[in-house]
Amino acid sequence: FQGAGGPIMKSLLETLGCNVIGLNLETTGVFAHTPEPIPENLGQLCEAVKEHKADFGVAVDPDVDRCVLIDETGNPLGEEYTLALAVKYYLSTSGKVGPVCKNLSSSRVCDDIAREYGCEPVNTPVGEIHVAKKMVEIGAVIGGEGNGGVMLPDVHIGRDALVAATLIVQFLATFDGTISQLKNTLPQYEIVKLKAPIGNMQPDLILEDFKNKWSSKEGVTLNDTDGLRIDTPEFWVHMRKSNTEPVIRVIGEHQTLELAKETCERFMEEIKNWKSS
Repeated sequence: FQGAGGPIMKSLLETLGCNVIGLNLETTGVFAHTPEPIPENLGQLCEAVKEHKADFGVAVDPDVDRCVLIDETGNPLGEEYTLALAVKYYLSTSGKVGPVCKNLSSSRVCDDIAREYGCEPVNTPVGEIHVAKKMVEIGAVIGGEGNGGVMLPDVHIGRDALVAATLIVQFLATFDGTISQLKNTLPQYEIVKLKAPIGNMQPDLILEDFKNKWSSKEGVTLNDTDGLRIDTPEFWVHMRKSNTEPVIRVIGEHQTLELAKETCERFMEEIKNWKSS
């Protein structure tokens, strides 16, 4: 844990019956490492899981709205699977049917799970506020973002790592296996996130050209509410201009990491070679 999340997450997990080995629980605001809970910052936690032969590890960010899990072998599950596991458990146990909301840059694993339970998956522009507003508007039963943020209206409408941990620990407690085996019961996808430098090129024109190119392709769905997301049966790619640097963010997902990289790099190359018509 890091920051304010340390003491309360420890208390919650102990209340749920876990034997907790805490790391970096101090609330001084001085972090032991870069606090964003992404794989490159979780080495200490991954090693501790292996050293103590723990069933799983939990990492949260300083304001406790993102929750990332480490499996029993000391490998991160992938932040996209926090929301996926929470959605699966909630829909399979609550009996509720309704929209499931996430942002456009999040994995389609949640779309697959939503449809499995007769729920409509709904994508929104990136950002917690956009997901929250859409959830209220359409009466979503659960939602979140693929960065480890789970949003459960039964509790409140914001991202909450404590909610995420509670749902997933309950899920694991009812599952006859390890957390990595539990993850493997879900559809498996890999996401790649890259940045395409565009120099002085106009990002809106680039995205408009991509939209025109892909709009007539069979089996393709486009969403231009936040940049451009291209969905095909095999993969999706989401391209967004940055407001702070001359790049287009290219986020893509496929069934394997190699295919996801190849897909994103293909779009990166097209952006690099783009010329205004």
